[in-house]
Amino acid sequence: MINVNSSEWLIFVAVLLSAFATFITRVTPFYIIKSKSESKFANLIEKHMGLMIMVILVCYCFKDINFKAYPYGASEILASMLAILVHIKFKNMLLSILISTFFYMFLIRIF
Repeated sequence: MINVNSSEWLIFVAVLLSAFATFITRVTPFYIIKSKSESKFANLIEKHMGLMIMVILVCYCFKDINFKAYPYGASEILASMLAILVHIKFKNMLLSILISTFFYMFLIRIF
């Protein structure tokens, strides 16, 4: 018998509901874009959605860097350059993210 008043059950239900809500918010825009595929703008957004998200994430990562104080954003700039070079060399986004993240974690321990 399941005790629906237990804290474990409530946590389980909360996790399921949040996972469902997250899934719905991620899937809905793609469903809407697919259903209205006659629009050139919708097709353009669908084609370049991944790139747009990456640009937003990069801008968000650089927004709080103080380039006027030591270490002048050196860790962030070097890790970003490494990510670009690894991606050009191997054409693998996951590999470039992982390598540059580990490199950045190493650099912030040094500076």
